[in-house]
Amino acid sequence: MDLDWSVLGFSGLREMMNIHPVIVHIPVALFPASLLFYLLGVTLKRRSLLVAGRACLYLAVLGAAAAVWSGEAAEDTFQHNDRIHRLFEAHEDIGEWIGRFAWVLGAWSFFHKDQRPRFAPAFLLVLGFATLLVAQNGDLGGRMVYVEGAGVRTAVPAITQGGTHHEHHEAHPE
Repeated sequence: MDLDWSVLGFSGLREMMNIHPVIVHIPVALFPASLLFYLLGVTLKRRSLLVAGRACLYLAVLGAAAAVWSGEAAEDTFQHNDRIHRLFEAHEDIGEWIGRFAWVLGAWSFFHKDQRPRFAPAFLLVLGFATLLVAQNGDLGGRMVYVEGAGVRTAVPAITQGGTHHEHHEAHPE
């Protein structure tokens, strides 16, 4: 490994238009993790997996609240066209629903018997639906940024100015 130490230091955070992209990955990771732990815990009747599911869920609730807050704060930090605006409105609406589901699920999981949520099959269905919403919202956010270019400086001119072209080739042993 030949690490170039000069590129380290979190300078990218100073250049971001808003912090939403940093925060949003918390619930994106933790909702599916919670679902997986809860599914395994309920199926295998393992208390430790249920505890892990609950811990992930509580962190997902906090992450969802922070993502909704940072998304609201980000709304006017970048210019956008009609297409991005439509994607943004859907992204915002679904994000608010995720926040609501998060609080309901967090409260629901608080009432348990030996770490297993009451009415576990219904709980798992609601958690699964919330996780699906998180995935859908990730797709909308990704489309805004990576397809439509929302909040991204134009990459091609930045890449081609003042540097040499660089390609990666996989080495194939012979």
